[in-house]
Formats: sequence, C-alpha cells, structure tokens
Amino acid sequence: MEDLNLPIALRRSRRCCARGAIKSEVPPGVLTPPETPRRKRGVRLSDTSLSILSSGLTPIVRRTYLATPKSRRSAARIISPSSASRSSRHTALNLHQTVDGRVERRMRRNGFRDLLHKFEQEKRRKEQAAQAQIAQLKADVRARDSEIYDLQNATVIMDTERVWFLERQVEELKDELSRNSVKEGVTQYYSWAKSSSDASKTDLMDTARDEDHFGDSTMLQLQASTPARARSSIMTPPATSPRMPASPYSRAASPTPTSRDTPLCYPDSDKQLLEEEIASLHFEVHRLTATLDSYHALGARIGDALSDGPPERSRAFSTLEAVENQVQSLLRTMSERAAAASNLTSAISELGFPGEGASEMVSSLAAGFRAARIELEYFTPGEMSLPLTFRGAQVLDLLLMRLRELAKKSKEDDESMEESREIEQSLRKQLDSRVSVMDGLNEKIAGVYHMLDEKDNRVRELEVGNNRLKNAVDGYVRDIAELEKLVARMEKEHREFTNTHTSRRKSSDDLIVAKDTIIAELEAKVEEAVAQTADLLKEMSATEVSLTRQTLVMSRQHRTALALRDARVSELRCDIDRVNDSLQLAQDTIHALRIENSGMKGQMEEERNKAKHAMDSMKEELQRVLRLSQSFLGEPSSDLSSGYGSHEPDTHRTSGGYLENLRRRGSRGLRKKYDNGLELLNEDDVDI
Repeated sequence: MEDLNLPIALRRSRRCCARGAIKSEVPPGVLTPPETPRRKRGVRLSDTSLSILSSGLTPIVRRTYLATPKSRRSAARIISPSSASRSSRHTALNLHQTVDGRVERRMRRNGFRDLLHKFEQEKRRKEQAAQAQIAQLKADVRARDSEIYDLQNATVIMDTERVWFLERQVEELKDELSRNSVKEGVTQYYSWAKSSSDASKTDLMDTARDEDHFGDSTMLQLQASTPARARSSIMTPPATSPRMPASPYSRAASPTPTSRDTPLCYPDSDKQLLEEEIASLHFEVHRLTATLDSYHALGARIGDALSDGPPERSRAFSTLEAVENQVQSLLRTMSERAAAASNLTSAISELGFPGEGASEMVSSLAAGFRAARIELEYFTPGEMSLPLTFRGAQVLDLLLMRLRELAKKSKEDDESMEESREIEQSLRKQLDSRVSVMDGLNEKIAGVYHMLDEKDNRVRELEVGNNRLKNAVDGYVRDIAELEKLVARMEKEHREFTNTHTSRRKSSDDLIVAKDTIIAELEAKVEEAVAQTADLLKEMSATEVSLTRQTLVMSRQHRTALALRDARVSELRCDIDRVNDSLQLAQDTIHALRIENSGMKGQMEEERNKAKHAMDSMKEELQRVLRLSQSFLGEPSSDLSSGYGSHEPDTHRTSGGYLENLRRRGSRGLRKKYDNGLELLNEDDVDI
C-alpha cells in the first residue's frame, strides 16, 4: 500500500534491466516449433479485481501488466542476420501452417458441399424417374379404366341412342299428324295402271311401315340393341322422312298430275272420299295416341324395372300384362345375350389377337386367316376349298398350332406382366423406403446446414470481436507507450529540476554561510577598527573630526548595507519558499495529471513557464543584490585608495584597507560563468 503514494517510475524498475534475464530463458540455438494460433482470453468487465488491481491510468490496464518486464525498447535494436533469418523462418512456418489449415478446412467444406450436391442431384433424378413412372402407371390405369368403362357402357349407350332416335321419330310423327290434320282438301290421285308386283311391293312397304310402329320386331330390336334383318326379300329402311297421309286400306298416295300415270278424278265422290280420309286420319290419330301412351307407360315400367324399384300399381293395366311379360323375357334375353357376348369377347381375347374390342379382335382374326390363306396360296397356288382337302386340314392344324402358340405366348406375356407388376410393387416399396431415407437424409443435411450456418455466423462474430479486441489492445499499447514516454520525460525533467533546486538551495546556503562569515568578520573588523580608532584618537587629534565623520558615514553605510542584505536574504527565503510551494504544486499537478490523464502538456508548460519566470526573477534579484553589494564595496575603496597604495606601517592602516581586501576578494569570486539554462544559480557561488 505504500507504493500507491509513489509515482510509477519509482514504483517499478526500468524495462531494460530485465532484458538479459528474458533472453537467457530461451536458448538462441533452439527453434520453437510453430503453434496453431489460439484465441486469448478477453477482458471481462464484470471482474471485481479490476478495481483493486487498476493502475489508475486506464480502466483496463493492470499493475501486473505494468510491472511485467517487456521485450520492447525505446531505441531500435540491432538485428543480426541469424536472428532475422530465425524470425523469418518462424513467421514463414506459422503462416504456412495457418494457410495449410485454412486450405484443408476449405477443401473439406468444398468436398462436403459437392457430396451434398451429388446427393441432391441423385435425389432429383430418382424423383423425376419416380414421377415419370407414376405418370406412366396412372396413364395405363386411366386407359384400362376407360376401356372397362367403354366395354361396360357400350350397350347402354347404344340403347340410349336408339331410344333417343325413336323419341325423335315419334316427335316427327306427331308433327306430321298435326300437319295432316290441317290438310283436309287435298285431292287424292290413284294409278290404276300399276301392276300387281307394284301392289305387292306396296303391301310389303306397308308391312315394313307397320314394323316401324313399335311392333314385336321393333321391341326385340330395342331390347337387343342390334338392328334386325328384314324378313322379306326387299330391304326397307325405317321411315324417317315425313310421309303423305294414307288411308287404313293400304292405299298409296298418287304422284302429282305430272306423273307418267294418267290420273282419274271423280268429282261426285270427292265428299265421300274426304269423309273417309278424315275418318281414317282420326282413327290413325287415336291409334298413334294410344301407341304413344303405351310407349310412355312401357318406358316408365322399364325404368322402374331397371332401377329395381317397386312397380306402380296404379298404372298396371290388365291389357298390357302380356307386353310386360314380353319385355321381361326380352330383358332376360338381352342379359343372356350380353353374357354370351362377354363370354365370346373373353374367348376371342384369350386367342391373343390384338384389338381393343371384340370387333377389332375378329377383324384381326380375319386378317390373320387372310394372311394364312395368302401364305397357303404361295405354297399351293390356285383356288381350292380348304375344308374339303388334305391341305386345308394341314392349314387348319397349322393355324391351331399358331393359335396355341399365341395363346401360350399371351399367357407368358400375362405372367411376365404379373412379374413386372410384382417387380413394380417391390420397386415402389423400395422407392418409398428410399424416399423416406432420403427425406431423413435431407432433414439431417438441413440440420447440418443449419449448424454450419450457425457456426459460420459464430466464427464471423468471433472474428469481428477478435479484430475489435486487437484494435483496442493496439490502442491501449499505443496509449501506454505514449504514457511511458511522457512519464520518462516527466521523470527526467523532475530529476533535472530536483538537481537544479538542490544545487540552488546548496548555493543559497553556502551564500548565506559566506555572508554570515563575512558579517562576523566585518563585525570583528569593525570592533577592531573602533578599538584602533579609539587608540588613534589620541594620536590623531587633527584628523578626529574627519575620521569621526568618515566613521559615521561608514557605519551608516554599513547599517544600510546590512539592512539591505537582511531584506534581500528575507526576500530570497520568501522566493525559496515560493519555489518550494510551486514545486509542491507542480508535484500535485503531475500526480493529478497521472490520474486524470488530461491537460498534461499545457499544465507542464505553464508550470515550466512559472518556474522559469521565478528563476528569472530570482536571477534578476541576485544580480541586483550583487550589483548593490559591488557598488557598496566599491565606493569606500575609491575614497581610500591612496591609503592602501603607500607602504606604511600598521598604525597608519584604516578600515578602508579591510574594505579593499573584501572588494578584491569579491571581485575574484564574482567571475562570470556561462549558464546552460538548467543551472541558474552557479554564478552566485561567491564569497562576499
């Protein structure tokens, strides 16, 4: 605790003293191996020991740091080539190791990043292949679904189209009836020149026309959804165009009068014909209306039967039970035929011929038979009936063998398709497992990327903090170096000032002692002179008045000189006290500057100027005192110079001789010395 009151320069030794010990610790011939740079421990502001160990200069600089000897020196040291080569080798080794570590870490990171990119590319490729395979499978499934849907709804669509066609035909018939009911005054022309074949054709046409009006064959065609062939020898298409009004007696409308037949008109029977025509039209309307009602009822019942719902009892007529039974039989027949058609389709498909439906398979089968026939013609040219010849049997056997091979091949293809489906299922399971594994790997990779990002951010933060700490340490080192230089300069100035003050005080003490001795000698000499004067009064009566006057003048001058000297001594002592006070104030100011570390140069300049002014004032005062003493010692010697110049006995010597001796000794002691600005009082060391 006593060291706290001392300045820093006196508290610790010089840095140059410990340099030899520091150098002796490390042998000069041993090379230190390169070490990996480590992060040093930073300064923790929460440490409570800072307040105790603080030096007072800066908040973070400790006394241990100041007391520790440093390897720096103020002057530039001489660097030998061996030490320079060793330091360069050390720097190169450290730099090489640091660069190698960074390059290795960068290469490791780049390799890991490339591996992750490869994993991602492999994952994308597998995902794309899986997506393409899934799309292909979905397309196959959609094609199979559409094929199954077409096969299931083919008959339904055909029946629906047939029903719509019949409904349109009924609507056209209604429109035709409405138009025919308006035409009451139309003239009928009959051709009596037609042959019986034309009549039979007309009857056949009427029969075909009756078949269009929802007869038994029409109902069978409706339920079987396949057009039936006409039983007559003459093919008749269904009547879709509007027809001319006809009588119920199977009479055909005659062509216009421009026909090739000769028309015959009977004006008397026109009314009767018109009435008959009207009656036939009414009958036809009633019949068509009943047919339409029965058709609507039948359609409703068919809908109820197809929807498996309870039949409406209110619409059940006893007259239509036979029709319903026939419809049910037709439904059963249709279902049986549909089953037979499905069996036939499956049988045709089992043969292995290409095609989406039974018709395409049959056409491909016919094309196969045709190709076989062509090949057979290559073997045996010419027309021949295959079933009736030996070659035909061989061809059929060959075809059967080919069909068996195709069936076997189709079965093998089915088995291979099943195997491919199983392989596909296993591949899908493997793909799912791979996808799950890749998802786990992606999560792990994302976690690793996240950790790497956090570590990179932490490294960047630590680098920024390290750079800031380095900058702060460099700033502190510069401040401490400046403070050390300033303290050294202040110590030097204080030492010089102390030496100067000591020399001045010593010279002042010597001057005071010399003055006291001179005063004592002067008093003794004055007493001796008084005694000699008393003795000489008796002998020199003639000169008594002059001598008494001179003695009074000399005593007055001596008293004045003594008073002036005492006043000057007191002034010098006051100046010395003031200088001591200024020195104490300078020391206090220096201590305050060391603690506060601000305004040091200005105050030192002010104190230096004050000390300089004080020294100048003291020098001027001393010079003035010396001039006064010289003037005081020089006036009696000038008056009594003649007495000292003659060689007379001791009885004739007066007090002027003593003053002359003093003046001579003072002139010898007042030899001027050169002032260097520091020792200001060396020229005042004289004996008065």
